[in-house]
Formats: sequence, structure tokens, C-alpha cells
Amino acid sequence: MFDKSFTLKTANDVIKDVIIPNLTSGMAKEQAIALLSVLKNVDTNTIENTKPKEQLITLINQTVEEFLQAIRSDSRETSAFNWVEELDSALEETVFIEDVTEKWKQLNEIQCRLLRFLYKENAANRAIESKYIFPLRKRIREQLTIEMALVR
Repeated sequence: MFDKSFTLKTANDVIKDVIIPNLTSGMAKEQAIALLSVLKNVDTNTIENTKPKEQLITLINQTVEEFLQAIRSDSRETSAFNWVEELDSALEETVFIEDVTEKWKQLNEIQCRLLRFLYKENAANRAIESKYIFPLRKRIREQLTIEMALVR
């Protein structure tokens, strides 16, 4: 999901750098320039719909918390708890992030780090794959399905 300003700026840049230079009609160039003004006004006078990202933030947060709790309660399965505490700390820090897009990015990164740590643990203990990695990957696919539906 791209944020509103990024999408409108990209459209603006394409019109300026690609479309306008290739137009031969003066009237078409005027209309393209007017479209640039409309896009700038849309960006300035509208707010981004953050509801989808807020939904994903909730899902990612729940997923990471559930998996960290499960790993903590099953101490026989994992050898290195320092990374669990590291991810716990990173998760706690996201509470203070107010920007929805930044919070979404940070939680995605924490979830990816969790998966990477689990793969490292799996090298020493193959039970990790079926117990944690496959279920986590399934959850991530569900989140991606939601994101893909929002992009269409």
C-alpha cells in the first residue's frame, strides 16, 4: 500500500517527465498542466485513509505478541531468549509511534525479524519449523492477502 502523497507525487512526476514532453498538441499540454494542478490540490486538501493500515497494525501486533508469548512459555524449544526480549522491547517502543505508516513499517520489520530468528533457531531444532515457522508464515500470508485486496 502506497500512501496518498507518494502516489500523487509519482503521478505528478510521470505527467511532467514523460507525458507532457511527448505531447504535440498545445491543447493537450494545457490539459496535462491543469491535471498537475488538480493532483496537487487533491494531495493538499484530502487526508489519507489510514483504516486499512490500522487494521494491519492490529493484526501484526497480535501475531507478534502471540508468537513471543508461545515461545516464552515453551522454553525447551528455543535456545536463545535474548532475541525474544529484544523483539519484546521493540514491540513496546511501537506504542509511542503516532504516524500510522511508520508504525506499520516498524511492526512489519519486527515480524520479519521474528521470522528470521525462528529460522536461525530451526537450524538447531527442526521442531521449530512446524511449531512456529509454518503458522507464522500462514499469518503473514493472511496479512498480505488483506494488503493485496486494498491495492486492487
